[in-house]
Amino acid sequence: MAGDVEAQSDITHSGGHRSTLHLKNLRKQWQILALQVTATVALVWMYMEIISTYVVGSIDHTMLFETLEFVLGSDLPLGDWMTGVGRSGLARFYVPLVLGLSFGGSMALLAFQSPKVQQRIKLGVIVGLIVILVGRTLLSWLGGMIINTELDLPNADELALLQWPLMLILSLLVMFVYLLPIIMGTRGIWGLSRQAIIWSIGFTLLFLGLHAMLTFPVVLNQLGDYGSDLTTLDTQVGTPTVSLLGFELVTRQQFSLILIAVLMMVFQESAFGVIRHLEYAYRLPESCKRDEEYVQQMENVLNAHLRHTGLYLGLTGLATMVAIGFHGVLLELVTATTGSQWAEQVSESIELRLTYGVVISALLFLGVAATVRLLVPWDRLAQLRAGITGFGRSSEPDPPKDDSAWA
Repeated sequence: MAGDVEAQSDITHSGGHRSTLHLKNLRKQWQILALQVTATVALVWMYMEIISTYVVGSIDHTMLFETLEFVLGSDLPLGDWMTGVGRSGLARFYVPLVLGLSFGGSMALLAFQSPKVQQRIKLGVIVGLIVILVGRTLLSWLGGMIINTELDLPNADELALLQWPLMLILSLLVMFVYLLPIIMGTRGIWGLSRQAIIWSIGFTLLFLGLHAMLTFPVVLNQLGDYGSDLTTLDTQVGTPTVSLLGFELVTRQQFSLILIAVLMMVFQESAFGVIRHLEYAYRLPESCKRDEEYVQQMENVLNAHLRHTGLYLGLTGLATMVAIGFHGVLLELVTATTGSQWAEQVSESIELRLTYGVVISALLFLGVAATVRLLVPWDRLAQLRAGITGFGRSSEPDPPKDDSAWA
């Protein structure tokens, strides 16, 4: 079908802008930019939520920097304003976060340069690192041999010049490890790199998995004093504090975990969606990229993607909250309708405050949802909605009229 479409001129909108499916134009389209901005916001929000839940005050980079300074007996080359040392809470990550976004954006910008420019920039970075690492030592050593006109090994003073660049590289390496999800995520979103997005998500999941294993009670006891600084989640579910429609469903910790999962899905879906849509447009024949129907179809797909990303993933988070606290909703309804003390006694059961309570609540929610799915005539409701709104009418164009009779 695509090969039968004749080449057409670019579509001109009322504003005079010509719209085609060429990547140069498509990457500037507001839906693509909106998806990229959405993915970036979700990435930063997810990172900050993970940091506030697991890292701040426990294993953050400022504590590691302070330990290194104590062991080495000197200040690190990076300033405190850059590393966040001396600040408290999430303020420790504000400047590093901006640096990570800037570095990831620079990597994305580099990915769109020509191979020759990329090679020159990479070579310049490598040469610069070598000069920073051994430049002062080599100048001092070679200068001493030239002045003294004798061959000799570097002395202690000359080798001591390596301390500052080594500490600088170590500090940058620590910052890179902590900011890896932000750096690779930004590079993947704006540089259109699947590998970078996978690196960002994979490193985040790896951290969450390792943290979960290290905070397991049996492992935590084996770590001794080293495990005392790790932030552990409560083994018993506390009193729900986050409410929805008047029902208190989940605790603050549970809400943070749900939010992290939803934001990760938003980041993944938006970032990968941009790449999929651009790849589809790139593979179209030249004639299709200028065809009005293909351009309109792409706009419809992008608009639907934006709506579904916000709607369905938001409903997923809300449904998860309801599933976790569904037993509480049922008990509150029983108490309100019957006034029985049985519901209050059941709500205070120790089983409902453990993992079993979450499983029981989720099973109850799935059972009620399956029952509603079977009892409610959803097909009839969809047909009724289509009849009222006209949404279900056929979108096929009218057959062409035969004008030969009017000749």
